Amino acid sequence: MSAGLPPDARPETVENVPLADCRVLVVDDSRFSRAMLRRLLEWVGIRTVLEAGDGEQGLALLGETNADLVIADVDMPRMDGLEFCRRIREVPAWSGLPVLMQISAASDPAGMRSFEAGANDIISKPLNAGECMARIRLHLEKQFYVRRLSQFHRRLASDLRLARGMQMSLIPDAAAQQALAARHGLALSGHFESSEELGGDFWTLFDLSPHQLGVLIADFSGHGVSAAINTFRFHTLIERMPPQGHEPGVWLAQLNQPLKDLLPIGQFATCFYGVIDTAANTLSYAAAGAPSPLLLDSDGRVTPLDASGLMLGISSAPLLTVDQLPFGPGASLLLYSDALTEAIDQRSGGMIGEEGLMPLAIHAFTGGAEPLPRLLAAFDGVARRPLSDDLTIICIHRP
Repeated sequence: MSAGLPPDARPETVENVPLADCRVLVVDDSRFSRAMLRRLLEWVGIRTVLEAGDGEQGLALLGETNADLVIADVDMPRMDGLEFCRRIREVPAWSGLPVLMQISAASDPAGMRSFEAGANDIISKPLNAGECMARIRLHLEKQFYVRRLSQFHRRLASDLRLARGMQMSLIPDAAAQQALAARHGLALSGHFESSEELGGDFWTLFDLSPHQLGVLIADFSGHGVSAAINTFRFHTLIERMPPQGHEPGVWLAQLNQPLKDLLPIGQFATCFYGVIDTAANTLSYAAAGAPSPLLLDSDGRVTPLDASGLMLGISSAPLLTVDQLPFGPGASLLLYSDALTEAIDQRSGGMIGEEGLMPLAIHAFTGGAEPLPRLLAAFDGVARRPLSDDLTIICIHRP
């Protein structure tokens, strides 16, 4: 290597990659080689250059400091470069650390062994300043962007956890479920799980009067963040337009109008809203393209309810399905999102479907108290996981 550096040996700092902040560890038993590399690195603006005379010293320095890149010579005493590189790759925290190995131009096998040991690249001796810095710059740039991407992923994961917590807060927790159920003389439990970090399912309860309990379940099209945002929009609408004093069909129609203006084109929601009246022994409901709820009478007979209608958010004048049915002592109601019936049956390879759900529901509701855990266990026994959609299940029984 000549004493001077050619003009092209000093590349400009890569855009957004601060070379001055990078830390490079040079591991070489030759003091002269370390000095040449230090001079080259400092010439291009790298301020922190760490030096070690062999692999053992290099590992010690790595344990004490954070390096962005390592340049190691293949031939060194005590611990050569190959063993040094292998030891680096054994440490999970250093698995992504770029390692460049210096080899003799005449020793091709050393280059192959370097890659086998886990090196990212090789630099031939005697050093060519331009080629050497081009390789160093390339790996520092990759390391910088990988770290920035990792930081972004950590921030995104943190934001998603926060958003998931906010979304879960929209759903009645176990204490609220039990309190409302006890007030109305019902046994009630709900389950929600999203297929991604965030989901498009939403359900809630309304304490309408001492003898009337409202239950709403909605499923927005799509998955992930966009669907979750729509659940927040829907919750805000409900707070502004509560159902008290409205028939189910009238209330869903009222919600539909602003929802249609809020939802982007092509997005919609299936929805079921029912009111259980324990004084009149009835279930009144309105539905907008929802999966058919299952109504079980005191003898265990199952009746799928018509919940077709037109999905919310599509038309300014939705054609909702409305009905009123007996709901006396001994009756049970199963509400669910379509992930329950569209899950793949491991036995047949097809969807579970409504026909496959019915025996699971009968097993759950006729087996005693707490039907939800039995239904989930039976479902997990036949469904293929992971599910491709968000899953919501609400079990209501009137003792």
